[in-house]
Amino acid sequence: MNQSNRSHCLNCQAEITENYCSVCGQSAKVQRITFRETLDDFFSSSFALEGQLLSTIKLMVVNPGLLLRSFIAGKRKSYYKPVAFFVLLSAVYLIVRSVLDYDPLDGQVQLNNADESSKLFKDAARFMVTHINHIMFFLVFAIGFSNKLFFYRKYNLAEYLTVGFYVSGIYILVGLVQMLFSLYVFFIASQINMVILFFYLLYVSFSLHQKKSFLAILKYLMLSLTVIFFYMLLGFGFSIIMVS
Repeated sequence: MNQSNRSHCLNCQAEITENYCSVCGQSAKVQRITFRETLDDFFSSSFALEGQLLSTIKLMVVNPGLLLRSFIAGKRKSYYKPVAFFVLLSAVYLIVRSVLDYDPLDGQVQLNNADESSKLFKDAARFMVTHINHIMFFLVFAIGFSNKLFFYRKYNLAEYLTVGFYVSGIYILVGLVQMLFSLYVFFIASQINMVILFFYLLYVSFSLHQKKSFLAILKYLMLSLTVIFFYMLLGFGFSIIMVS
């Protein structure tokens, strides 16, 4: 049954005069559901390459401050939404890690003859790796609260959490690149990711706040250290509680 030429919208029943409904925005050309349409919808909604995923990643690398200031100021349509950005990259990382059977702790945690407390730390590290998609939320909150602590007047906490979701998404992408390099090029210890995070936080702070005074630079350094401290404290602390 051809449903491409209708005078009323199938979604809201409003009268259609052009290619899209003026009330709800649905296309006037609606066909029966096919496998091709389902696959197209999956890739367009999940990966949304035409929905600015790639441009969001690029801008978070070359000029994160521009993206963050624009998004907070209300320019939302041009960029991939922060929570979806974080969730999507987390899912991609977990899927790739599962498919490649990659263990970030392989060869790095050797505590076979360790005492009970050392075993607890080993189990906590394993818990963090296994549940990294949940642990990463602690990084989001660490970034949000630390920014609010050092630059409390500029943006509210919700806006700084938006910064946290974007930065954490890029950090997950760094982990994905590190994993692929370790498997197919040369081994890179996962601890290097924390060093990269520190310098990326500095870079984002410079780009977002755009202040170059000595006091501002000192605050950027302290902010980056505070984020990592709270992330490790909350993430590892939570993991220890869960395995205890």
